[in-house]
Amino acid sequence: MITLYQTEWCPYCHRVRQVLTELGLTYTAVSVPYLSEDRVELMALTGQSAIPVLTDGDRVYADSDEIIDYLRSTYPKPEDAAEHAAHGAWRTATAVSLSPRAALARLRELLEAKGFLVLMEVHGSEIDDRLPEDYVILQVTVPPAAVKALDIDPLAPVAMMLPIAVVQSEDGKSVVAAADPVGLVWLYGEPALSRVQGLVKKRLKEVFAEL
Repeated sequence: MITLYQTEWCPYCHRVRQVLTELGLTYTAVSVPYLSEDRVELMALTGQSAIPVLTDGDRVYADSDEIIDYLRSTYPKPEDAAEHAAHGAWRTATAVSLSPRAALARLRELLEAKGFLVLMEVHGSEIDDRLPEDYVILQVTVPPAAVKALDIDPLAPVAMMLPIAVVQSEDGKSVVAAADPVGLVWLYGEPALSRVQGLVKKRLKEVFAEL
C-alpha cells in the first residue's frame, strides 16, 4: 500500500499527487501537522520532518524528485497517463517558425483579436543585462475576466494578469510560452475563480492554435 505524507498547500506534494494520478495509483494521503515539531509520526519514520514522504511497503522515499523517479520507474503508465499529464501541466508552449520579432507581432495581433489587452512589454535586458534583449514578456489581461476575478477574490492578484514569453530558439526561430491561467489560481481553492480563469484559458488556447 502506498502512503503519502503531505499537505494540500505544499507544491512539492502536489507534484507527487499529480504523478500518482497520472499513473492511476491508489494511495492513502496522510495530512501532517503544520508545525514541523508536531510531525512526530513522520520523524519516527524518516528522521526528518520535511514533506512529501512516500512509503510503498517497506520502502521510504523523501524529496519529490526522488519519489517521482521511483514511481515512474516502478509502475507502468496507463492509457490515459498522457492526458492526465497534459491537463496538469500549468504552462503552454509552442514552437513558431518565425523570428522573435515576427512572432511577437503575430502574438499581439492574435491576442487583440481574442479580447486580450496587452498591459506591458518587458525585454530581458530591462530585467537584467545578462538576459537577451529579444527575450520578451508580455503581461496581458482579459478585462471582463479581471473584473469578475476581482469580485470573487480581490486578494488573488495573479488572476488579473497573465505572463506570456517569446523566446528565440536555437535555430533562430521562436518559442512562445504562457502560464496556465487556471494553474495560477488553483492553490486558492476557489471554484468560481477557477471557472473564470478557465474561460481565459480557452481563449489562450485559441491564440496558441493560430500562432
